[in-house]
Amino acid sequence: MTNNSIKAFAIAPIDAGSRNQILGAFRALNDLTGEQLDIDQMLALPEDVSSYLEIKNSVCYSKFKNYKEFKQKIFERLDAYFAKVDFIPQIFMSVYNSTESSTPGKDVDKLCCAVKEYYSAHNLGKIMTVVLTSRYYKYKYVDLINIPKHLMTFSLRIRLLRNKKLRKNVLITIGTINNFNNKTVKEKFKELNQTLKKLKDDPSLKCDIAKYETYKNKGKKIVFLLGGRVEGSEIVFDIDYAQKLYNDAARLANVGFGVAIINGPRTPNNVTDFLYEKSKSNPDIIFQNSKRIAQMDEDRAPSKWRIYSGKHEDDFNILAKIGNIYPGILGYDNTLVVHSMDSYSCCETAGAAIPTAISTKGIYVDPVLRYDCQNLVQLMCPKYAIDFDDFVNIACNMKIEPKDLRPQVLSSPLRVFAETIINRYNQM
Repeated sequence: MTNNSIKAFAIAPIDAGSRNQILGAFRALNDLTGEQLDIDQMLALPEDVSSYLEIKNSVCYSKFKNYKEFKQKIFERLDAYFAKVDFIPQIFMSVYNSTESSTPGKDVDKLCCAVKEYYSAHNLGKIMTVVLTSRYYKYKYVDLINIPKHLMTFSLRIRLLRNKKLRKNVLITIGTINNFNNKTVKEKFKELNQTLKKLKDDPSLKCDIAKYETYKNKGKKIVFLLGGRVEGSEIVFDIDYAQKLYNDAARLANVGFGVAIINGPRTPNNVTDFLYEKSKSNPDIIFQNSKRIAQMDEDRAPSKWRIYSGKHEDDFNILAKIGNIYPGILGYDNTLVVHSMDSYSCCETAGAAIPTAISTKGIYVDPVLRYDCQNLVQLMCPKYAIDFDDFVNIACNMKIEPKDLRPQVLSSPLRVFAETIINRYNQM
């Protein structure tokens, strides 16, 4: 089988981070095979959904009563998928998502099991299953396991060395598989500026567009990308931490920085409200909501905490005209991007040679349950990124700017990952 006859697909996830990892893996594989990336042909959607952006509910094994019900749901999703495409993929991709449940390894394994059973039941040939950004787990139905280095402890390395069967299927990378590069930043940067130009006379956005004009004219800039909570209590992103970040943002604005704050799907609503309200009164600080906004009563249920529901829904619906400003806003020169330490997205910007900082002080991350976050900080700082508190001090006291940092670029694991997939599949 030649490289260009190998195609991949995935069950479309609800989580944006998982989706970006899968899209990055698709892109890496397609770059080697020479095929065009057609997302609609590579993501299995529910029958009543036309776009992956419309998905509201995930298909997670731990949320079903038993494997029989879960398998039935997966079979239904795959029936709908294969009715729309005219080829049979040989690679199935999934993501180990620790924010979705307390048993992500088991969830992925059961998903891959169901996909393999579907292929067997429908005589579709061999299917290679792949999991991205996984921790150590004794998978039975996953053929290639991508484990980033920061997800391994010393004891887990020993366990992996002793498990020869599992070790054979593991690919360890420095950093995560992602869908981020400078080309995308440039494209989104152009789109953002076209959008701002188009909306400059919109009376409902007069103050907001004025802020963007002020931001553009600043000689040095900083962009905050916020993480947030998870299902459990091992990560706490609260108002105290939000206050700390805002104080740092205000300090930087006072020494001439343009500042943009962007929340994420996991950012709590009360933190979102707090930072929006504080930023609204500061002409040098932009806040742009990127959480999906509640549209119906079921979106406002406590279980739907990834959807914004709060006192600023009307304001955010107006700001939605501008759209998601990330990653386009990183296209300006002399820009530092700041990630909270609960996020893996620092791997993306550090790999794209964008000056990167990680905020570690003020957010609570359980060092036992989420050792990965601390490991990633130690892997990234100071070689590929700077500690954010260190940057605030040198920026305010020594007039250091993002362009002065010159960190080493984190090598992308994408090509190695794609080559490994093709070699492993051909050996199956």
